[in-house]
Amino acid sequence: MLFDGRMSLCLFFSPYHFMELGLQMWTCISELSLVGFVVGYPFDRQRLAPDATQVKLFIDDLSETGKLDGLKFTFWDERFTSKNVELLIKPLSLHPVLAKTVVDKFAAVQILQAYLDYVNKKERR
Repeated sequence: MLFDGRMSLCLFFSPYHFMELGLQMWTCISELSLVGFVVGYPFDRQRLAPDATQVKLFIDDLSETGKLDGLKFTFWDERFTSKNVELLIKPLSLHPVLAKTVVDKFAAVQILQAYLDYVNKKERR
C-alpha cells in the first residue's frame, strides 16, 4: 500500500527512455487514480552522478507540465538495488539483454519495497 492505503505500482525505465516513462506515468495517473510516485535515484554523497542529474531533470520537466500537480513523489536511494539483483541472477547465466531487463525490473521492485517498508515501519512508531 502506498499513500493513505492505496495500491502501489512499480514502473521501471531506462534513463534513456524518459519520454516513454512520461507517457506511462500519465496513463497510470488517469487510469489508476495514482496519488504518488517513488523515484529511484542514484544518491552519491561524493559527487553528482550523471544518471542522478537525468532523473532530476526529468522530474523537473514533468513538474513544469503541470501534469504532476497534486501528486506526491519522493526520491529513493537505488545505489545497491541493481548490484543485489545481479548477484541473485548470476547463476542463471541469462543472455545479457534479458539479464539487463530482469535486473531493471527487479531493482524497481526493490526500490518500491524498500520505500514501503520504511513507510510502514515509520507508521508503526
